[in-house]
Amino acid sequence: MKERKDLWKPEEDQLLEETVLEYTSNGDSKASAFKKASTELGRTVSACQYRWNTVITKRTDYRTQEISSNNAACQTHENPDSVPPENLAQVIRFLRNFAKTQPISEQMKENKRLHEEQMHLKLQNQQLIRRLKEKEAEFKHQLMQYEEMASILKEADQLLKHESNEEKRAVH
Repeated sequence: MKERKDLWKPEEDQLLEETVLEYTSNGDSKASAFKKASTELGRTVSACQYRWNTVITKRTDYRTQEISSNNAACQTHENPDSVPPENLAQVIRFLRNFAKTQPISEQMKENKRLHEEQMHLKLQNQQLIRRLKEKEAEFKHQLMQYEEMASILKEADQLLKHESNEEKRAVH
């Protein structure tokens, strides 16, 4: 295990910076750059990573962005003839199928119409549910009135029968 060193010297920072920038500009990973720098500096890989992320990156941020953009630019300037033929065949197949399908604008119009119809049906459903609840409440109220009326009529009928029985007894 490497012995601990607390302070970083400017020369060590510069060596770490140069190593990482060199590796990344060549398309290598930062991990391999940290490994290389750790052996040269006599520090651990994690110490090099930490120093890079906390101190050096802030100073050299513009350089790493420039290198990254240069690498990306180099990769995007490939020869257009180098597109694999199977990808080209897939693109042609897609475009032919796309031409056969319904245009997107018509699908969007149909989607909008169906969405509006759905909203209208939801509103209509809510109104019908509200009316059903009102009718159920009205029905329960009328049923209670009917039951009260039937109860009153039943009592009146019993009273009339009772009175007529008493009159018959009184006559005899």
